[in-house]
Amino acid sequence: STTRWPLWKKLTNMDGLMSSMDGMGSSMGMFTAENKAVALGYWYAIAVVTGLLVAGRLITSAQSHVRRACFQLDDSKVPSRPESGVARTYATMITTLRELGYSQPVWFSGRITKYFTLPPLGQCLLLAAYWTMLLIMLWSNVILSPSSSQYAYKWEKVGFRAAWVSVTQIPFIYLLSCKFNPISLLTGVSYVRLNWLHRWSARTVFLTIIVHWAYFFREWVLSDLVKWEFQLMPMVKYGFGAWAVIGWMTLTGFGFFRALNHELFVAQHICAAAALLWLLYVHVPTYAQYNVWLSVAFVAFDWIARIVLGILRNTHILSWRTVKVPGYSATAEALPGNMTRLTIAHADFTWKAGQHVHLSMPTLRPFEVHPFTIASIPVPASSNSKNTLELMIRAHSGFTRSLHDAAKKDALTGRGRRVFINGPWGMPPDLRHFETVVLIACASGASYIAPMLHRLVTYTGCVTKLHVHWIIRSAQHLTWFEASLRQAVQKAQLRNMQLQITIHVTQTGDDSSISSCGLQGSTGDISAIDSEVSSLSPAGNEKRIMSAREEILAVDPSTALRVRHASRPSVESMVRPPVETALGETAVVTCGGLAITAQTRNFVAALSDERAVHKGTGAQGIFMHNETYGY
Repeated sequence: STTRWPLWKKLTNMDGLMSSMDGMGSSMGMFTAENKAVALGYWYAIAVVTGLLVAGRLITSAQSHVRRACFQLDDSKVPSRPESGVARTYATMITTLRELGYSQPVWFSGRITKYFTLPPLGQCLLLAAYWTMLLIMLWSNVILSPSSSQYAYKWEKVGFRAAWVSVTQIPFIYLLSCKFNPISLLTGVSYVRLNWLHRWSARTVFLTIIVHWAYFFREWVLSDLVKWEFQLMPMVKYGFGAWAVIGWMTLTGFGFFRALNHELFVAQHICAAAALLWLLYVHVPTYAQYNVWLSVAFVAFDWIARIVLGILRNTHILSWRTVKVPGYSATAEALPGNMTRLTIAHADFTWKAGQHVHLSMPTLRPFEVHPFTIASIPVPASSNSKNTLELMIRAHSGFTRSLHDAAKKDALTGRGRRVFINGPWGMPPDLRHFETVVLIACASGASYIAPMLHRLVTYTGCVTKLHVHWIIRSAQHLTWFEASLRQAVQKAQLRNMQLQITIHVTQTGDDSSISSCGLQGSTGDISAIDSEVSSLSPAGNEKRIMSAREEILAVDPSTALRVRHASRPSVESMVRPPVETALGETAVVTCGGLAITAQTRNFVAALSDERAVHKGTGAQGIFMHNETYGY
């Protein structure tokens, strides 16, 4: 009804409104118990999903352990091939979830349009489930009929429910922003892979807050109390201020602005997050302020844990070092293609392949901290050697450009750099329990797959076949991982592992060869052959045939390193052959830009469906893991 309410009807509640600035009238207490139950149900749902992820982690861990133990007992078996009925049923269920979750139907690769790319289908389905849950919470039992005794409060009932739905999500959003958070610690899902949900849940809160204030505002308009509410109820102003801050954070959290100046984004985002908590604290009633304190607790736990870890790491309190000089001594080396190799010769901690650290270099830029993937693996615990940590850092602008310029000067002066490290961070997958592994990287993305390659050829596992594809623009870029690739070939040969490394040099006008770049050693000879390579044009899926020179570092029939010039491979040419010849489960890991990761997602999902994996055809499962450039 749009009939104006008599002014006396609202003024009868004035005593309650003025007696407590944390209340909004006698109607608030009327709905509190029900709204608190709804808020509690939200956290129950989060706990159930977390529990399912924990169960999945435990099953995967046990599965990995059993597979590797079986392979050690009899290396002629294929442990990743399910044999029992229960194992086959579980594999079919996992395959179905993968086919649903992997594909990314809508993606863009333009300079601006890429920021409008929707999440993969699996994330979209999870987001749809999240929204469905919130809609049920928001609208269940709040639409009143004219015969209801609470009909006079029909606007407030929806407004209060929307308020609870909104404020209940706030701790979850702050939780997802933390590097140290219970969900990651329990489920093994890295904070990096939860960040998309952090952004989307914040956007969702922005919308549910609109429902909150719109219903109250409608009531104020009908009662002619808009001016009175703003004059006598400061909490209203604080509420609109909180909504404005969330709107600002949502807007500036858009990928374009994050990439434009990440340091500025982080600084203003932290300030806005602190301002939001204060505005919410003075806006919400006292019995809802626990949401603010819970958010503070999550952030405090994260910051304290990171500070303590950083102090312990850089003061070497728990290390074997006798000289406890703060930080680490590092050397920077400028490489072709605007690449910088930063080497810490004596890292007194361990890490996993695929993890990253946060790096600070006070002598270069004292107030900046940047994340970089560790491009090396730690030495085995049984070795007497010291850990050497390497970071491969591509120069763009800001810190990375300054570091590259400094590395050129350091080469002349012999100067070292003092760096400070926090980490390692990230929870990369363990690939040792797969039968076949395909690693794909573009340019500096090899910083992620190179340590994974070394872990697979160094440590015992079930992997018998390894296919590595590295796509680079110029043959000069081969020097980035020259020693790493040579060592991997040697280790694979000693372990009788089938390793095929193919390096695709896309620049057609580049006459460099691996021999001129120094990529030859005692492990074998290099031969050059002319071949025709089918590739995809960068503009689309149009196939073209080009004459390409292929250089082969042949070690033995099962191990080889090939460099294909003028080669731009399709995802199908890299993934389909290993999958079709696999006897057990295959892992496909890709690190690169949005285009290569989206194409890999779509092809793996389509290939799994085409081969009817674990659906009676005998085709084995395909696991996929993607890492994308950028923040």
